[in-house]
Amino acid sequence: MKINLKLGGEDKNGYLNIDGLKGMELRNLDEYVDDAECFEVLAENILDYIPREDIEFALNNWANKIRHQGILVIGGTEATEVSKLLSNGALSIEQWNACVHGEQDENSPWDVKLNQFTIEKACEELESRGLVVTKKRVNGLQFVVEGERS
Repeated sequence: MKINLKLGGEDKNGYLNIDGLKGMELRNLDEYVDDAECFEVLAENILDYIPREDIEFALNNWANKIRHQGILVIGGTEATEVSKLLSNGALSIEQWNACVHGEQDENSPWDVKLNQFTIEKACEELESRGLVVTKKRVNGLQFVVEGERS
């Protein structure tokens, strides 16, 4: 089984698409899949929107769903990159606020960011759950880290 955790946007073919904007639970996947059943769990733009107090639970739950040689992919806004761009004048304070805190307007009430991560912290989070980081990259202001269950 492959799972794609998302907040709106297009569904991915071949995945169970779990959409938080449709009221589906993103932090606890127990109702959708048993432990060690997934070949892949994608959570590429989810971490920014999970309350800080729920991050440990969510990451543990997602990692537990990964089978031998399966992968967990996490991603979000790369805090170091956003800070660098603010520091060198490439981002205005308004743009920085949107990157760090989300849009926070009435047209996108879900877009309130509750967390920030660096790519290094994301790697540590996966490694602390017994996953081996196989890929990591920063593209613009976003990071993606892939961890494999050995």
